[in-house]
Amino acid sequence: MSETILEMKHATRHADALKSFSRKLLRQQEIPELTLMDPLTALVRACLSYDTTESRADDAMKTIHTEFVDLNELRVATELEVIEMIGPRYPDIEARVSQFITCLNAIFAREHSLTLDRVRTLPKREIRSFLRELPGIHPFVEAYTMLFGFGGHAFPVDQTILRTLTDEGIIEQGTSLLEAQKFLEQQLKDDEVYRFFYALRHRKKR
Repeated sequence: MSETILEMKHATRHADALKSFSRKLLRQQEIPELTLMDPLTALVRACLSYDTTESRADDAMKTIHTEFVDLNELRVATELEVIEMIGPRYPDIEARVSQFITCLNAIFAREHSLTLDRVRTLPKREIRSFLRELPGIHPFVEAYTMLFGFGGHAFPVDQTILRTLTDEGIIEQGTSLLEAQKFLEQQLKDDEVYRFFYALRHRKKR
C-alpha cells in the first residue's frame, strides 16, 4: 500500500468502526485484569500464540515448563528436540521454534545472560526498539511481549485479527500487520489496548 490506513481519507470512518466494534465485543464478555508475566516467557508464549488458539498455546507452554528446567535450557536445546516435544502437528511449529530460540540466543548474546532485567529499566520506547531489533521477530510477538511482559502500549496483530478487522470495516483490504498495529495503537488508550485484544482473542465465533 502506498498510503497507510492513517493517511487515508476514510480514516475517521475506520476509527468510528473500531470504537463501535470494541464496545460491542466488550459488552459480550468479562475481561480479567491484565496480569504481567516474565518478559522472556511472554516472548516464547507469543511465538506460540499468533494465528492459533489460546488453548493450543497453553498446552505448548505446559509442555515447555514440564520438559525444560528453565528458558535457558530451552535456549540451548536443538530445534528438532523442541519440535518433537511440542508436537510436529502444531501449526507452523518449525518457524515458531526457530523464532523463539533465535530471539533467546540474541538476547543472551546482547545481555551476556538470559535476562531482560537491564531492559526493564529502560524507557518504554527503548524497550520496544530493543524487541523490534531481535532477529526475525514477528510483529505480533514483539507487541505481545511489550504488552504482557512490560505493560507497554502495544497491540499484537496476527493474520486472524487482521481478517476480523477487515471484515468489520475497521481496516481496508491489503493493510499490513504493522499498519494495522500502528492504527490500533494510535486509536486506543492505554487502558483499552489489552481489553480489546483480550476480547478479540476470546470472542465466540458466530
